[in-house]
Amino acid sequence: MGKKLLMLFAFVLLFWDTAPALRAQAALPPLTHAQEALIRKIEGRLMTPCCYTQTIRDHDSQVAVEMRDEVTAFVASGKSEQEIITYYRTKYGETILVVPDGLTGQLLTTTPLLLFVASASLLVVFIRKAVSTKGRLIALSAPVGVAAERADLKQRIRAELGDF
Repeated sequence: MGKKLLMLFAFVLLFWDTAPALRAQAALPPLTHAQEALIRKIEGRLMTPCCYTQTIRDHDSQVAVEMRDEVTAFVASGKSEQEIITYYRTKYGETILVVPDGLTGQLLTTTPLLLFVASASLLVVFIRKAVSTKGRLIALSAPVGVAAERADLKQRIRAELGDF
């Protein structure tokens, strides 16, 4: 029984999909905290090229596992973040990046913020105008001689109803 279990374990290790990745990670020197932080940052900037729905940090496909291993190897070998990003942009194109670099990335990040500030400003201006206009309409709708007209109307009603 023990021999069969040992053979099964050896078979799983030989043909397991992530065994090459584990062997590659075992060959790497220990990473510093700064290198691990850089790896997490780069993994969060790259999309998975198999479906472009998640970053390689979050996706569980074989491609994402391989890319995570490559990023770890690149960082361990001393490559900078920009060198690694440039490598993947050259290999897969601009769509590999979560937020594109350059002018496109700046537009994608600043446009929503600018639209929010502009719409909030317009809302404040609109509310202030509505409040000040409402006060003016009330003042304009009440004529100067309203009190005198009301007094005349009350006297007329009393005179007509006085007989009842």
